[in-house]
Amino acid sequence: MKKYHIVVLLLLALLLSQFNVQDYILSMKNLTWDIWTTLIIMQLLSFILLLIQWKRISLALGKEVTFKQMVSVNMKGVFYETITPGLKVGGEVAKAVTLVNEMDFTSAQASALVVIQKCISISALIFLSVFSFVFLNFEIQLPKSAVVLIYFILVALLLLLFVILFIPEKLYNYLLKSKSTGKIVTKTKSFLEKYTVAFNRIKNNKKEIFFQFLLSLVVWALFPFKLYYIVSSLGWKLSFIRVFAVTIISYVAGMVPLLPGGLGSFEGTMVGLFLLWGINKEQGLVIATIFRFITFWLLFFISIVYLIGRKAHKSLKGALKGA
Repeated sequence: MKKYHIVVLLLLALLLSQFNVQDYILSMKNLTWDIWTTLIIMQLLSFILLLIQWKRISLALGKEVTFKQMVSVNMKGVFYETITPGLKVGGEVAKAVTLVNEMDFTSAQASALVVIQKCISISALIFLSVFSFVFLNFEIQLPKSAVVLIYFILVALLLLLFVILFIPEKLYNYLLKSKSTGKIVTKTKSFLEKYTVAFNRIKNNKKEIFFQFLLSLVVWALFPFKLYYIVSSLGWKLSFIRVFAVTIISYVAGMVPLLPGGLGSFEGTMVGLFLLWGINKEQGLVIATIFRFITFWLLFFISIVYLIGRKAHKSLKGALKGA
């Protein structure tokens, strides 16, 4: 896997070497403080909606938590998500561990909360990506083989997520009957056994699951609005539907586990799609880096400050008690 990382980094370096730095800096200067403030507020809104989602799912699972506790869980998650390639599994593990160690969740409850939230979120992203790929196919006429492969993968993922969300016990029973004794199968059985017990508390609450799906759609839909605001602020006239497609497809590409946070695959996809619609490389990179700073790096830096501050506060509190 390290070889792939090196290749991707070399390709990124080659891509960056072809950009005009002066044009890049000049474009960055066109963004006023008002624009930055608006973008930050939009990102904070996304984060608050995520906190609401986590809190409501927790309640549905029989665990009442505060917003402060959910901030702690998600700050740790953001930190580990940023340094984990692709699907950001490290962030989900960090969240589950925090729920168990700090909030008295059982491992079953923590697993259920993390998996349900992740499955609903990815389901919403895949749902939106179908429309994005349909639009892209109309715009540039993708090869039929590529279209078939893309839709096959998306439908397969949706079916898998549906099974995990609505009928995990059937998957568990199927694996129990399986003669396979491999490590992956054994671990999956163990996980599903715990997950199914906790999931039974929410599986009959279809209204809550539907609400969570709609909430995830809103959270994902906010990202194209942020990108559209950046594109418009830099003076480019691009239709919202095109910006929407660029955003969603870039996030799907960013799920490929090459580098931490989908670095490279996300930006490369975004710049490439912008080129198709008349935005040059320099401007495309400016837009991509601003968007990534607001939606990715900003929260990462905040999470570092939060975690350092929290650790310092605990150390100071312990020192005062010992004095």
